[in-house]
Amino acid sequence: MKLAIVLSSNRDEGGFSAKLLKKIVEFCAGQASVDAIWLNQYRIELCDADNKCSQMNCSINDDMTLLSERIIAADAVLYIPVVHAYGTCSRMQSFIERLGYGFMRPQGRPMQNKLAIVAVVGRRYSHESVFSQMILNLLLNRCIIVGSGFPPTFRSELGSPDNDHEAWSSLKTSLLRTISFHQLLSPNTTASLNKTIHLEEVP
Repeated sequence: MKLAIVLSSNRDEGGFSAKLLKKIVEFCAGQASVDAIWLNQYRIELCDADNKCSQMNCSINDDMTLLSERIIAADAVLYIPVVHAYGTCSRMQSFIERLGYGFMRPQGRPMQNKLAIVAVVGRRYSHESVFSQMILNLLLNRCIIVGSGFPPTFRSELGSPDNDHEAWSSLKTSLLRTISFHQLLSPNTTASLNKTIHLEEVP
């Protein structure tokens, strides 16, 4: 299984998100390959909300095509947003607006039936709000949400994911379930789902 991990942090390798990524890569070794996508390495313009993307490909000239290609190529996706000012950070906000609002729409929602997980990093507030926002965006792209019973919400003031045992336990369970679901959903099964489920676009 190939897992695309989308990280929104601007911090260096010593940051909490980087430490979490390292734990995920170690945990997935032998079970899944990881494609770490750092949003700060791409140019993501603001959505212009012109609604032309309902009928044609987005005309904004930035790196969203490169980003979307990496995500589409994966079997599953993990969003790791960072909480800023009681909401998701602006870089992740721009990314999900472009990806969820219209960029994927004229392409026939190619993330449909892709397995998806969310883990939130922040100090102590608004984790659940950001988690819900990410889940809704993934649902907008018709992903299959995988969870563990409660959201993996990491408190960065603890210094390391190793110190947030409950959050890491939740994320590990979500990762294991995602790997198991991928094994159950063979390529033929996924292709069949994509072929038989035809939903009208919401106006």
